[in-house]
Amino acid sequence: MPNLLRTFIAVKPDAAPLLRQTISNLKNALCNEQLKWIEPHNLHLTLKFLGDTRPAQIDVINKELEQIARAFSPFCFQLKGVGVFKSNGKPRVLFAKIEDGEMLHQLADEMNIRLEKLGFEVDSRPFKPHLTLARIKFIKERNHFYRAVEAYQNTPLQNSKINEITFYQSILNPSGPKYISLKKFLLTKTASTSKAAL
Repeated sequence: MPNLLRTFIAVKPDAAPLLRQTISNLKNALCNEQLKWIEPHNLHLTLKFLGDTRPAQIDVINKELEQIARAFSPFCFQLKGVGVFKSNGKPRVLFAKIEDGEMLHQLADEMNIRLEKLGFEVDSRPFKPHLTLARIKFIKERNHFYRAVEAYQNTPLQNSKINEITFYQSILNPSGPKYISLKKFLLTKTASTSKAAL
């Protein structure tokens, strides 16, 4: 069997100065806690995680993504506030929250429809667009942790304009994942007929 690739599809907002400063502030405030911070150049918003992908499937996936990209125009959303995802009552992921994310939902829905036909499962959990800032390994002082996060729970972080979607390969390393862009797809639907009027 050929080697499988671990793949996903995402959009990549550039980290503006305010977002970078907020991350830096949180790093300092939580320096005694065990968090694995995402490097700014690796920040991305996952639309669809495909997981194990055969090399022979890449071209077919690319064709579907080309069709999707032609159906959408560039669009904007806002990163505002910081939140926490929990698992079994324990904080697991620190993330930036999304406002005006309707187009992200539409993109994710379209990908689910098209890629399910290729044999990729639809995630049973509702799509919750977010930008992961750190993965949480262990928190010693929960009260301090939540106070630090709550200080930024409604902070406007940046406005982001998305012009393309990217098909990524993820390579897991002990030092952290490495993301390789397999192909980028420009959103090219004209503004007059777009699903997203800017």
